[in-house]
Amino acid sequence: MDPDPKEDRLSGAFRRQKGLEMKNKVLIIEDEILARVGLHQLLDWKGLGFTLLEDAKDGQEAIRSIEENHPDILLLDLNIPKKNGLQILEYLRENNLDCKVIVISCNEEFEMVKEAMKLGAYDYLRKLNLSSEELQQILQKCRAEKHQSFRVREIRYEEIISHTGKDIFQDVGTYRTLLCILPHIDKQEGIFAVTEHCRRWLQKRGQEYLQIHKGAQCCYFVFDSRLPKAFYEELYRALAQRFPIKLYLGIYEGVMKEESDMNQAVALAEQINMVSYYDEEQRIHYFTEKIPAKEHSPKGMPHMQAALKQAAAEFAREETGNAISNIFSSIRQEKYISMNVLRRIFMDMLGVFSMTAQGLNGAIEEIQVRGDNCHYQCLLMISSLSEIEKWFQEFTDAFHERFLIEYKCSRSEILRSAFHYIDTHLKTQIHQSEAAKEIGVSSAYLSTVFKKEMGQNFIEYVNLRKVELAKEMLEEGLLVYEVSEILGFENCTYFSKVFKKYTEMSPDTYRKSSIVNDK
Repeated sequence: MDPDPKEDRLSGAFRRQKGLEMKNKVLIIEDEILARVGLHQLLDWKGLGFTLLEDAKDGQEAIRSIEENHPDILLLDLNIPKKNGLQILEYLRENNLDCKVIVISCNEEFEMVKEAMKLGAYDYLRKLNLSSEELQQILQKCRAEKHQSFRVREIRYEEIISHTGKDIFQDVGTYRTLLCILPHIDKQEGIFAVTEHCRRWLQKRGQEYLQIHKGAQCCYFVFDSRLPKAFYEELYRALAQRFPIKLYLGIYEGVMKEESDMNQAVALAEQINMVSYYDEEQRIHYFTEKIPAKEHSPKGMPHMQAALKQAAAEFAREETGNAISNIFSSIRQEKYISMNVLRRIFMDMLGVFSMTAQGLNGAIEEIQVRGDNCHYQCLLMISSLSEIEKWFQEFTDAFHERFLIEYKCSRSEILRSAFHYIDTHLKTQIHQSEAAKEIGVSSAYLSTVFKKEMGQNFIEYVNLRKVELAKEMLEEGLLVYEVSEILGFENCTYFSKVFKKYTEMSPDTYRKSSIVNDK
């Protein structure tokens, strides 16, 4: 028997209403447990088509829930700990978050209520004697206004690949476009802000979409029609203006009728990751098929890595930098190489430095680059060849600074003795002639060896070491004259002169700036 068209239409309307109700997520932000319980009991939330999220008991919990759950409506108490209600409203406005805020206030909070309305609150209700009819009326009004102009759907990527998200096709039938937005940002909070700004941009244009949640690197939006190139260019400009970061748009256009189609579309569109890895200047890319990525290293890679190994082992800073530049230049000439192959190359490069450090009884974990010493993990997290190259150059500088003396000492008994003398006499007046006498060489010979191997004379190196130690003492709060005496300077004036030569500021200024920064 053929299905009744009327019954099918009613069924479709029911499904659409059900999908709409699932979007009516309400977050109660209230620190008093009795008030939270009262709000829960005041209405039949599920029967009215609202989904109550887990309550937030303070401002920090509220922001975390907003970021993770994207509520549609907030019931907000203004006097909450950690971040108050006004700060929550400011956060929503700064991040262009589209949710209705109903303030629940006490009589004595009227001035705060006025400020809340200025910050964008939708309406307010008095906490005392709040009736179910009053709350229900404002919630339904809020819901009607929020959904009257556009339709939004959301789904987790896991639901697509596990075939549990079939309802996304029931209202639309066929999707035609998938957009993957890749911003170069370090923190998950950043991708959340980009996603919300994009949602708001689409909402203002009345554009219906399906949003796919997949990890914390890209935003995914699916549309039921093909969109003109100008649409993406306008979106890109809007995002670039709001977020001064490098970002890319990957677009797949094709028929998507079921989960397998959607899964394939996601895989194609997110190839924008590889394009961005190569730092392409063109930021908007259309993908119709899989990029034929090469599964082998660039030609001559073993030779280039051998050159890096030799330069690093000899602590030849310029040659090391050139070897790194040559490797990255060859990578860029043979695009696109599989990102897994590239990462193996970078791991091998880092291994060269690790072996050199081990030969000096050290480890690269003793070095910090950009505030981190987990170097292998850091390399895997960076998604740009140019940034990885910069990272290697910074790492090389830090590596030389940390291990150069150990390397020089391993090649010269005189230098090893000289550094030992300096380390043990750093808090006294150090004279080159006395150091040479204790080492057993002439002062002139020590000067010649030191200048040749270290690129600076003996006293310059001593003063630089004293200044580094002086900075630590000043940061700890010692007075300038105290540091001068401890380090064996002739007087405070000479100490200040030496300190300023290497830091371009007086020790007193450095001390005051350190105290301010600590506060």
